[in-house]
Amino acid sequence: MRSMKMHSMAALLGSMLGASLASAAEGDASEPTEPAAPSPAAGDTGATKVATPSETAPSKLINIDVEAASAYVWRGINLYGADQNTQNFSLFPSLTATFGGLSIGYFGGFQLTGDNKEAKVDAGTGAEQDLILKYSGSVNDQLGYSVGLVYWLYPFADPDVTGTDLPMYLEPGASATFATGPVDLGLYVGYYRALQEVNLPGSFVYISPSLAKSVPLTGDVSLALGLSAGFKAYTNLEDGQDGDRPFDLTLNVGATLPFADMYVTPQLHAAFATRVDDLDPVAPGDQGPEFSDEFVAWAGVHVGYNIGL
Repeated sequence: MRSMKMHSMAALLGSMLGASLASAAEGDASEPTEPAAPSPAAGDTGATKVATPSETAPSKLINIDVEAASAYVWRGINLYGADQNTQNFSLFPSLTATFGGLSIGYFGGFQLTGDNKEAKVDAGTGAEQDLILKYSGSVNDQLGYSVGLVYWLYPFADPDVTGTDLPMYLEPGASATFATGPVDLGLYVGYYRALQEVNLPGSFVYISPSLAKSVPLTGDVSLALGLSAGFKAYTNLEDGQDGDRPFDLTLNVGATLPFADMYVTPQLHAAFATRVDDLDPVAPGDQGPEFSDEFVAWAGVHVGYNIGL
């Protein structure tokens, strides 16, 4: 049974993707002026930067994006790693259609290396398939908002391992972003809910404030900096049972290199997730988690293409 999962999805131009998203339906604008740097998304920590609306930006768009990364981290947890800092190469294809403020997307997570690859699929963690629905808008030039729904499913999971034929999870969520000048402030709140009784203990309310900063480098290229925190404010665990990794902190650095309708975005990431004090059920009480049990750094690159409609 799987209690939590992570997401590193692309935050696409005017879409809900990426991040992580993501990754995962957390904050961006409905009409950005250029392809947004992929960052944690649908299901990822933190909201993405609100882009300034532009009359020249297409209101209808299809985005195709593929991310290659050395790890798959969602809300501070290394999903495909045997340990928190394990590096297992993975691919994350996504497809998003944007119609004004409304976007509809698909995201897939596929682990390509590591001895635990088959075990992750059997356990309802690998070969992830996501469907994402999101609406984004803005109140004024500074304040933006979005509401969305992410649907996770694992069609290749082994029922003998997961206890259910098709593990499924749903997260409705809402985010707001405020451009202050020096940095952009974001806040995401979502309810991650298992749809089968056997996985209900892994459900939780997730609250994630974030900071974002764009630093111009040269020409069309800017360095995108993001820092987000996350807290599981409520879980379905039994009374008195401590939830693992209740707090996470994620740092993202990336730069988008535009080539007409195509873009390439290299990124570096680091994440920290608090572990429960007692990790040893045999000899409890005096051995806390090591730093390596809580910290992970990884790298990735997005290649994407935007098609205006």
